[in-house]
Amino acid sequence: MNLEDFIKTALTEIVAGVAAARTEIQKHGGSAGSSPAYGDVKGIKTDNNGRQIQIVGFDIALADASTTDTKGGIGVFLGTAGLGSQGASHGESSSTSRIKFSVPLVLPGDA
Repeated sequence: MNLEDFIKTALTEIVAGVAAARTEIQKHGGSAGSSPAYGDVKGIKTDNNGRQIQIVGFDIALADASTTDTKGGIGVFLGTAGLGSQGASHGESSSTSRIKFSVPLVLPGDA
């Protein structure tokens, strides 16, 4: 995968994930993604309802594996657990890329 495709795919999937999460979070009275800050007291940002805006950081390793016996795939590794396709082969090459991003989150509840 070239750099342009990697960036396009990564950003598109991040946006799709945040949009899907936003829908579910709103059902519980919170918000995710674009939460405008209305207040800032001692470095604590709040939304228009006075609820604190949390910043959730992500640091994700993306692995791309290619093998001679099976098709390669992209896996997302969180800690020591891996999600994605894997296959045993005599000839294998892989590369890992890291991507970091954060999403503003307002938890449900009263101010």
